[in-house]
Amino acid sequence: MTAHIPPDRSAPNQEAVDLVVALQRCLINFHARKEEPAILDGEGAEQMAAINRYAEARRVRAMLFGQNLFSDPAWDILLALYQGELEGKALTLEQLSEKLRLSLNIVVGQVGVMERRGLIQEHRTSPNSRRRSALRLSPLAVDAMASWSSIAFSGDD
Repeated sequence: MTAHIPPDRSAPNQEAVDLVVALQRCLINFHARKEEPAILDGEGAEQMAAINRYAEARRVRAMLFGQNLFSDPAWDILLALYQGELEGKALTLEQLSEKLRLSLNIVVGQVGVMERRGLIQEHRTSPNSRRRSALRLSPLAVDAMASWSSIAFSGDD
């Protein structure tokens, strides 16, 4: 039996997206009320080494096969910011652009999408300057990336 969707309702796919975004916002609010930082499971050095190898393998893959064949700038930005989290530093838009060899316009566009989804937050590098701000992953995104990396690099079959 198929469900009938009245024409005045949005498509189920949009409803699912809206539900996920609402859930993300709830989790962000939950993290904002807690004093505890996001959870970074496992050994920091071991996890950082695995993420660094993975990011380097993606860069080499882009050099060998061409940048556009496997283009996924949002994932590369998340990886770079997660590396920054593991190293305890924030990155500016310009640093992301340079590190990932992406145009600043692409980085700004992708960061905007991720900010709206609650994955990235602004971090001021200097309390006296609003112009020099950097980006960090939100606690929700740190938890998600830590979960992903523990599954991806656990070594369990």
